[in-house]
Amino acid sequence: MEQQIDFYFDIVSPYSYIASILIDDVARRGNAKVNWKPFLLGGVFNAVGTKEPPGLHPTKKPYLLKDLQRLSKHLKIPIKFPPDFPVRTVLVMRVLCGFNADEIPQAANTLYKAYWVNNKDIADPDVVISLVGRDAVEQAGMQEIKDKLFQSTEEAVRRGAFGAPTFFVKDEMFFGHDRLSLLELHLSGQI
Repeated sequence: MEQQIDFYFDIVSPYSYIASILIDDVARRGNAKVNWKPFLLGGVFNAVGTKEPPGLHPTKKPYLLKDLQRLSKHLKIPIKFPPDFPVRTVLVMRVLCGFNADEIPQAANTLYKAYWVNNKDIADPDVVISLVGRDAVEQAGMQEIKDKLFQSTEEAVRRGAFGAPTFFVKDEMFFGHDRLSLLELHLSGQI
């Protein structure tokens, strides 16, 4: 029986970007389906009381940059740290909530590449239109879509999320791209 991985992510998260590239292989090997769940990382931080995101802390940011460079080389995943990090992702996360579930991965990958490889300003509606289309951006302003993003963020917090990327297999939570090996072992019943 195929299991489901709920993948909570935000385009602003570099580790979610890395996870977005790795998760499909993990799911395939574990006979699982990935349910991509856009949420607002800032909303999660507010809900759990995180005062300052790790990438903004003056002593952590230099390490973050070095860590991402190492991961890029090790995993052969292109990363070019954006000069405007962190950018507001409310628009793009709403855009993603407006897509059908099976369309979210491709749209998310387009947005990830635009921000984390090509350093496009994904807070600019015109840039987002050029990436995913005018209809998707216009639809992002609908209350139903705004509510969907709010509900996804609230759901993640209720389930125990405190950052991104966060994965759930039923009630089992795995946090971070570096826990994908443990997630895979869980899917196979080894842990």
